[in-house]
Amino acid sequence: MMTTVKMDGLEYRLKRSNRKSMEISIERDGAVMVKTPYQIELNEIEKFISEKNVWIHQKLAKKKAINRERPKREFVNGQGFLYLGKSYRLKFFDNAGIKSGKLPKAEPLRLWRGYFELAESEKANAREHFISWYKKQIKKQLKTRMPRYDKRIGVRVKNIRILNLGHRWASCGRNGIINFNWRSVMAPIWVFDYILVHEMIHLVERAHSDRFWRLVSRVMPDYKEHASWLNENGADLDL
Repeated sequence: MMTTVKMDGLEYRLKRSNRKSMEISIERDGAVMVKTPYQIELNEIEKFISEKNVWIHQKLAKKKAINRERPKREFVNGQGFLYLGKSYRLKFFDNAGIKSGKLPKAEPLRLWRGYFELAESEKANAREHFISWYKKQIKKQLKTRMPRYDKRIGVRVKNIRILNLGHRWASCGRNGIINFNWRSVMAPIWVFDYILVHEMIHLVERAHSDRFWRLVSRVMPDYKEHASWLNENGADLDL
């Protein structure tokens, strides 16, 4: 259960669950998330937030600065779009011959010879084509990346869904299903792997407990570097 609470001018999202400890995080959209056990009283939560007040505002200021510097992408020739941490310029191609049936049918968007190529007639639907393309790439990447970790973690992912998860990079259900944000494949492959490992370990340990982070560290010893990159650069992974 999640509610929105205001305290001394600070608005935060409060999520209660079966977890054992309290945790504060700054989400990708700049929201303050406070996770607590069900039984914790509101005055204890407010005391915890007060103790973290300086840290919270430092993180919010940093997030605001990052978002302010985020470049605005437009679907025009020469604009750069990210894939696995690299930027590729967009260029349009004339698909009149394809539409008339004189040339073989081609995908409306492709990554070809260092460029994203988009059919001229599909400019109005450019964002939808990019999202569709990113979703396909995630499925391809997961097919090769998942076998690197499943036996080491000791889990079997039953299904993957590619969704728009807003400020979350991924999530997992109790039924062995992992949900991936379509934006995640814009990140470098080592960061993409961190998102995958993070959620696979949630199939073993639901909460962000000490045990959870020990398991992450066992599979990915430098995970803090990956998480830090995502926190600092995540706002740029969008269209």
